[in-house]
Amino acid sequence: MRRALLGALLLLLLGACASFPENPPLAAYARESGYRFERLEHAGNSDSLFVIVTFSGGGTRAAALAFGVLEALRDTTIEWQGRRTRLLDEVDVISSISGGSFPAAYYALRGEKTFEEFPRRFLYRPIQSELIGLALAPASWLKLAGSSFGRSDLAAELYDREVFGGATYADVIARQRRPFVILNATDMSSGAPFPFIQDQFDLLCSDLAGVTLARAAAASSAFPGGLTALTFRNYAGACGYAQPAWVALAGADHASRVNPRRSARAENRLSLAAAGPARPYLHLTDGGVADNLGLRDPLEAIASADHPWSVLRMMNRERVDKLVVIVVNAATRPAAGRDRRADVPGLVDTLTAAATVPLDNYSFDTVELLQKTLAEFNADARVVEGCNRLSAAKGAQCALQLPAPHQVELYPIQVAFEFLEPREEREWFRNLPTTFELPRATIDRLRAVGRTLLAADPQFRNLLRALHGCLAPAC
Repeated sequence: MRRALLGALLLLLLGACASFPENPPLAAYARESGYRFERLEHAGNSDSLFVIVTFSGGGTRAAALAFGVLEALRDTTIEWQGRRTRLLDEVDVISSISGGSFPAAYYALRGEKTFEEFPRRFLYRPIQSELIGLALAPASWLKLAGSSFGRSDLAAELYDREVFGGATYADVIARQRRPFVILNATDMSSGAPFPFIQDQFDLLCSDLAGVTLARAAAASSAFPGGLTALTFRNYAGACGYAQPAWVALAGADHASRVNPRRSARAENRLSLAAAGPARPYLHLTDGGVADNLGLRDPLEAIASADHPWSVLRMMNRERVDKLVVIVVNAATRPAAGRDRRADVPGLVDTLTAAATVPLDNYSFDTVELLQKTLAEFNADARVVEGCNRLSAAKGAQCALQLPAPHQVELYPIQVAFEFLEPREEREWFRNLPTTFELPRATIDRLRAVGRTLLAADPQFRNLLRALHGCLAPAC
């Protein structure tokens, strides 16, 4: 009898092992519903001044720096189209990674209340200690015994309860307000960025409205090793979704080598949306694995007319006059003790370096690509103007009168520790740890330096001059 009772108890305990909360299926694909850029109201927000902000990864360090920049944008007033407004109210898109996804998600949910609530709900909380305590609690052991429930699922439960208050994307959709906030994770199998927007969930025949903000933020910040990947269901083929026409063309265009980036994007979409599906589950890890700046998706939007929220289409339709891209980069470069001795670096040191150093180098290249992409757009317009001038100089009969592309004023702005002076201050910030817990004084210093770095950026100063703007307390 004892053995039978013990067996029954064991079965009961095993039955209590947790499984991941499934993202809901999409009953039927509907282009006019869900969390999409074009569905967000922008009263008081003009397309002609188009502002994109990206928040990098880096734990609480990144969250505090990003929050400081949000505060600075709130306190920056500009003049545009005959009215005085805040630069924050003109932000159209926020794209975020890892630690930067927490202030981004909170602002998407709470808007102006973020400035009052977010420091208490996240920045000043000992999140890391709470996560460790949660993982060590006996009540969590049964959950973690489940094969499809990991440490990041526990983290998502904590964020849901203590930070986001159970909010889902349905709550964000209900606000119907810009900015369009994109939390980015990484598809662990393909290495491709995975943005939490309905256009991406359409491929899975899943309804993003039923996904919690906490789970999206947990996926975006699931740093490999310390945290686990999160599992999502793929219901592809069950909702009547049809790929855009360009996908089939680009997916069959590998041999030409004309546009390999476009072909790779098409291949990834086809792999997710294969009827069946070929991949019934997706495992999402830290967004920094694919892009530690949150800049890749905006770059695609600027360079491609095929993108779900293509900025290039808007520029071609002459809806954008000024394009502002603010990159908030909390990357560090801590001093490496390994270089002071001849000892062979250990396994943990090697794995950490392999996970972070290439990301920082790639981040630098991404910013360079942004500047090149923005410069090339107006270069094309100058070429057309030059051809028209040269042909007209040969006489009226030779004048080409080619239609000139709409010129867009471009402002690539960078907020990064590498621009700090003096060296001692720069090194202090670049040696901050990537954790989810920092002293209050350090967080306040990060918030302040976000404002300082934004105000000092040459392109930001040019923007303020063009818009008769000022950043408080200078106003």
